[in-house]
Amino acid sequence: MKNKLERYEFNKNSSYIIQDGKPLFNKTKGKWNSIFNNNNPICLELGCGNGEYTLSNSQSHPNYNFIGIDIKGSRLWKGAKYLENNNIKNALFLRIQIENILDFFDDNEVKEIIISFPDPRPKKRDIKKRLTNLNFLAIYNKIIINGGKLMLKTDDKELFEYSINEVKNSKFKNLKYSDNLYSSNEFDYVKGVKTKYEKKFLDQGKTIKFYECLK
Repeated sequence: MKNKLERYEFNKNSSYIIQDGKPLFNKTKGKWNSIFNNNNPICLELGCGNGEYTLSNSQSHPNYNFIGIDIKGSRLWKGAKYLENNNIKNALFLRIQIENILDFFDDNEVKEIIISFPDPRPKKRDIKKRLTNLNFLAIYNKIIINGGKLMLKTDDKELFEYSINEVKNSKFKNLKYSDNLYSSNEFDYVKGVKTKYEKKFLDQGKTIKFYECLK
């Protein structure tokens, strides 16, 4: 309980987490470059968990701004603590439900979005909740700039096939994909960061599927 309370207090006071109850919450739309105090491109990690993609890429790509998005504060705590301890200025976390993302980002405000190992939601009644559902793709298409990129990483074959089909029926274009990322000669830029879940799946002998598409 003590650790839980400490994490709650950290999240409430940390400048690296934007969440309900803080001054910036609901005031970010169209203002992200001011928040970061630069005009660098903005990249989102959806369903980020501990934010491993955000943490790694914020250090290897200092000329980009990274925002990890998740609703679970217990996950964001670890990532935000890392950002604070390492004095990283080009990354932070936004604690919201992803379906509300249009309240926090303006049209054409985001350069790239990666969805890294989302919940596959295998039950038929939950299909519309998949982060790669056509309704979500329409939302992403609004906030991504022209020429910007949407990416997906997953180990789930059924979700991947479903997601490919949804992209083909969306406004995104230039779809490229691999059902075995690490045997592919393409997409080297995304192979450098392996999340906890990705390492677990690879250890289990599963193949990692990946797609990218452009607005």
